[in-house]
Amino acid sequence: MKTLKLNSTGPLVEFLQNILQILGFYTGTIDGIFGNGTRNAVIHFQRNFGLTPDGIVGSNTWRTLSPYINGALGFIVPTNISYSSTILEINLNSLRNLYPFLEIGSIGKSILNTNIPYIKMGQGPKEVFYSSSYHGNEWITSVVLMKFLADYCYCYKNNLTIFGYSARELFQNVTIYLVPMVNPDGVDLVTGEIPVGSRPYLSAQQISNNYPNIPFVDGWKANIRGESFINFHFLFFKK
Repeated sequence: MKTLKLNSTGPLVEFLQNILQILGFYTGTIDGIFGNGTRNAVIHFQRNFGLTPDGIVGSNTWRTLSPYINGALGFIVPTNISYSSTILEINLNSLRNLYPFLEIGSIGKSILNTNIPYIKMGQGPKEVFYSSSYHGNEWITSVVLMKFLADYCYCYKNNLTIFGYSARELFQNVTIYLVPMVNPDGVDLVTGEIPVGSRPYLSAQQISNNYPNIPFVDGWKANIRGESFINFHFLFFKK
């Protein structure tokens, strides 16, 4: 996991702030800015867990936070923060560990070499495909899809119903395929995962200058090259 410290920014900082807030160490705004308030919360957490209280979230601090990242707080998919490709990968790793019946793989890489994951859930003859985040500024659709997946897995494991249907019966009769982030580069641009001033950011900004009526970065829909998703060919994965 990426090291976070004073002046770090982005969705991963929001993710950290959210966890620390739920644990009672952070009382500030979840804004994705690692300021003094976040640093003090990290130091408080580190002292409570016998870590070096340096205010830097490195490997040891992430390792200590891992139970809370992986479901100890009662949730896996956060619904109140910016949802970038990094947060998606964190959530998928948690789901993979909790629910080994999931098949998780990749359909390829984005222009910026970011993984584009897929998930297979179920083993029935009926097949359903869901995908989301074609447009970078519609990243909330990834949250919806991932929250559904997490809830479905929980219901299946615990023999519960989901939307009035037996999760285990659905699993036996329906195979669901999901690609929760078709356009990770666009999502990362909009959510702040791609740093302001970086080469990809400046390149996208230059493209955006040709469309002065569309706000940058909030209005960005395309991939990092400014290309729209006119055709997208889906692969179904079977062993």
